[in-house]
Amino acid sequence: MILLKRLALAWLTLLSFAISFAQPLAAQSDEPLVFATIHRPPFADTEGDNISGFSIDLMRAVADQIGREVVFEPSNRFGDMLDNVRERRVDGAIANISITAERERAMDFSQPIFGSGIQILLPKQAALGDQFLSYVGGDALFYVIGAVVLVIIGWVLMRAATGVSGGIVGLVAVVGGFALLLVAAGTITARVTVNTLQSDVQTISDLQARIVGTIAGSTSDAFLTQKGIQFQGFGNPDAMLRAFERDEINAVVFDGPILAHYQQTEGASLSRLLDKVYRPENYGILLPSGSQLKEDIDLALLQFREDGTYDTILTRWFGNSFINE
Repeated sequence: MILLKRLALAWLTLLSFAISFAQPLAAQSDEPLVFATIHRPPFADTEGDNISGFSIDLMRAVADQIGREVVFEPSNRFGDMLDNVRERRVDGAIANISITAERERAMDFSQPIFGSGIQILLPKQAALGDQFLSYVGGDALFYVIGAVVLVIIGWVLMRAATGVSGGIVGLVAVVGGFALLLVAAGTITARVTVNTLQSDVQTISDLQARIVGTIAGSTSDAFLTQKGIQFQGFGNPDAMLRAFERDEINAVVFDGPILAHYQQTEGASLSRLLDKVYRPENYGILLPSGSQLKEDIDLALLQFREDGTYDTILTRWFGNSFINE
């Protein structure tokens, strides 16, 4: 009898503990979700009073679908955003976060939310007239003018000379003029060769002739390192693109949609984006390992694919560029 009383008391104690723990959990479900993000237009624009972007709109729709509110905490560094998720300081993160095996080992991803890939941004090609002026400008132009002057002087001296010495001076001037023409031709040929090497980028190996920039610690960083391409690493896309505008780098390797957004807006007159995707990637919503939100988020994303919500948000930010018919 005493044993039964003790068992009953123990059961009641465990039940009271379970109720006390369940109550805070239930209360937490009414609290807003906190998601880290970072400035990566058009996926997340954290400048100004309102945070906006494709990923932001999609996460708000997901939160509404699962009956939760969501607030966003901008991070200054991409690595900080990932650390906040890994250390469970936030409920998740969303921006242009590539799904990789390394990240998957430490955290969880939703199903893919965007098909992306690494692409190359180059300076815009000059018009033929401008290219010609760049070839013959500077030293080459000086050599050409000097050569013409020497040939004319030599020809005049040779025509006007009555003695041997005058003819020799004229001949020397003509020969010197032709020698300068050869120097000018060599200078122009070298410039054409360099320009051809820098403009004709088909493979990653072609970047060896360029000064390459990317984001330090990104998947593009790992990709270039794997391919043996030297590059300058930047802390964020804004710093990288400003360096590109100042001609400090003449090739950018990074996420295609980010580069496309720049090329279509402020970089329209400065840059061109190669169509080729050098490594396909997918973006996902990043969650702490074992997050209970994963199933609900995946179901919401599947629903959005089926009912057209996803395409509506996608079109709002990218037009028809990424719509799959």
